[in-house]
Parts: sequence; structure tokens; C-alpha cells
Amino acid sequence: MVVDPDQARVSHRDRMRAVRTLRAAVRRGRLSDLTFVNRLQAVDDARQHRELRAATVDLPSGRLWARWKRAFGRRSAAVVDLRLPPTPETYVIGRDDHCDLQLTHATVSRRHALLKPVAGQWTITDLGSMNGVRVNGWRVRSEAPLRPGDALDIGDLHLRIVA
Repeated sequence: MVVDPDQARVSHRDRMRAVRTLRAAVRRGRLSDLTFVNRLQAVDDARQHRELRAATVDLPSGRLWARWKRAFGRRSAAVVDLRLPPTPETYVIGRDDHCDLQLTHATVSRRHALLKPVAGQWTITDLGSMNGVRVNGWRVRSEAPLRPGDALDIGDLHLRIVA
């Protein structure tokens, strides 16, 4: 017996994948609020995969869109010089008003990164930000040293460390 995949019942995982796709489309401005609500209702009412696909068929999937954005997405072209602070203290970088270094860019998290001296050298740590921190093109997973001349990307902002 061969089962047609379109006739199979929709699982909770399939519904949640469709909801994530719809949410991402709203964040990117591809769907209005009213269209989002209507499609969310269609996802909730869907019993078969073809009904579920109908709610998201004209939208790019989240993973494909993220890969495309990383490869071809719009980036800020200007490189800003960042002079490291003269006093060896811990500094929080982010969008929040309480951050020591406030960057008002949409791709910067409220508390994005931590800049601190370790053994006489400045290091940067990602604080779990969505868009990450990169030093010389490499994603910072835990802690990375900073030296004059390094390229520092915080979200889509490009900074150059100067002495």
C-alpha cells in the first residue's frame, strides 16, 4: 500500500514549521497583519499537507532566506574606527540605553557583546546575540582577542579596531 504524502495528516511539527515561516514573513514585511492572521487560521485548520502548503507556498522558507541574506544581503558599507577604551574595565556593547557603548542599528541586540581586558589584552564576548559578533570574518563563539587593525562586525555594523 502506497500512501500519498499529500493525504497524510499534518503533524504538530509541520504546523510549527509553517507558523515560523509566517512569522518570519511578517518580520520581513512580506505579509500584513491581517494576512498573517488569516493564514495562521488556515494553518490551524489544515488537515492535509497540501492545505498546509497553500498557506506558505508563496513565501521563502526561513532557512533558505537566511542563507540568501547572509550571502547577498544588504550590509552597511561604512567602516567605523573603534578606539579601545583607555581604562581597563568591562564594557557592554548594544542598543540598550544602559550599555556602555550604544550602537543604534537594527541588527544590534539590546545587550550584544562584552568588551573586557584579560591579561593585558582586550577581548570580546558575544552575549547570545541574534546576529552575532565576528572578528576578522570569524564568528565569535566564546571569547576572542582584539588587536589594532582587526575588523570587528557587530550585527551588520563594520568596525575597525585602532590603537
